Formats: sequence, structure tokens, C-alpha cells
Amino acid sequence: MKKLNDFVKENYKLLIPILLMILLFVVFFVYYQISSKEVYTDIDGKFYKYVYNEKYEYDGVVTTNKKGEVVEFKSKEIEIELDSTPIYYKDKDKVILPKDMSVVMPTLSCAEYLSRGFSVITYDNNVYNLVTKDYNKNLNHYFFYDSKNLYFFIENVLLKYNDKEIKLSPFSYVVYNNGNDSLVYYDKENDKYETIMEVTGEVIVSNEYYTVHVDSDYIDYYGSEVLLTSGISNLNTIDMKD
Repeated sequence: MKKLNDFVKENYKLLIPILLMILLFVVFFVYYQISSKEVYTDIDGKFYKYVYNEKYEYDGVVTTNKKGEVVEFKSKEIEIELDSTPIYYKDKDKVILPKDMSVVMPTLSCAEYLSRGFSVITYDNNVYNLVTKDYNKNLNHYFFYDSKNLYFFIENVLLKYNDKEIKLSPFSYVVYNNGNDSLVYYDKENDKYETIMEVTGEVIVSNEYYTVHVDSDYIDYYGSEVLLTSGISNLNTIDMKD
């Protein structure tokens, strides 16, 4: 013990900086472990979606990370298949898109970007906002496409088919099946879901910013046909837009 005390007395000027460095390293290591650890929060909510003309209302749990991004969704009472069909918050202007979607930007030369699954779209104070992985910004006359047959619109649009015209409110969607020429549309404001069989001719959705031929998956862009992507995985993610 005496030898240890003598050693400390003789070398304390050297030992103090070493001990301080060790202490700082421990503090930094602990801080890094805490700050880098992902924190998840479960949020209960009430939701609904339509499946083959049937409306399913249920309680669910949304899991978010510390950035507020949704990483998981689970229904409580019933089992819900997570396909590209939107999941609506009950009594809110808010929707979850469970699968990867293309964000189509007609006002930006019809550019397309990838929005990851569990993207959330909200409408508040006359502003549409998209929250997805590494992205939380406003939407500007965009719409969403699953690269198969579903189109989700954030603004008022006009649906035309079989010489008929249907006004669709914001947060509505359209599904067209080329295999059997069937059309499905959901109008959120009126909570109306309808299936039309044996559609003939073109199926067009339009507003003042774009005209989309959903039966052929292209946009009429100043007289030119711009074909929409059939491979979402090849798109750049929307966080690379800016």
C-alpha cells in the first residue's frame, strides 16, 4: 500500500490527466449509447378502411420513432391486410399509406419520387403535409400512385368514365383494374365507396394542375403522354428531391 501511495505522489501530475481522459471517454460513451438508441412510442387511435365495398372501423396502434415517423401499424380487434389501400384516421384529415408509393409531381415536369411505406399525410390550416422516412414537408399539387392500379389524390379532382363525371374530394382514391375493366373509387368527404364493372373507354382524373389517364397510367403533360413508373424501387427517395 505504501508503494502505491508513493507511486501516486510521485506521478500524480501524470495520473490526473490520464484519469480525466478516461472519465471523459466514459461520459462520452454513455452519452453516445443513450442518444443513438432508437426510442419508439406507441400511439392508440381509431381508424377505418374499405375492403371490397365493406367499411371496417377499428382501434389500432401506430408506432413512431423519435422523429415522429411511423414505423409500424397494428390493428387491435381485427386483422387488416396492409396493402396500398389507404388507412384513414377516424374524424381526422389524416391518412397512412402502408406501402411504398410514387409521389407524382405534375407541376415539376411530372417528376416521381419514392415515398416509403407508412407515410403519413395530413391536412391542417389549408396545408397538406407528408411525413415519411427523412422527409417532413408540404405537398404542392402532387398525387400518389402505387405503380399498379391505385391513385390517391390530396386535392379535389374530377373522375370521368363511361360518359359520367364524379367530383372527388381531397384524400380520395381511385383503383382501375385492366384485367376486368373494373373501377373503384372512394370519396372521403361523402364516405362513398363504389365499384363499377365493365367500364368502357377512358378513365380520366383531372383538376386544374393535371390530367391523369388512370386506365393507361400516364399524364397528359402539355399534349405529351408521360408514362408513370411501373417500378417504384427504381425511384429516388423523396428526401433527395431538394
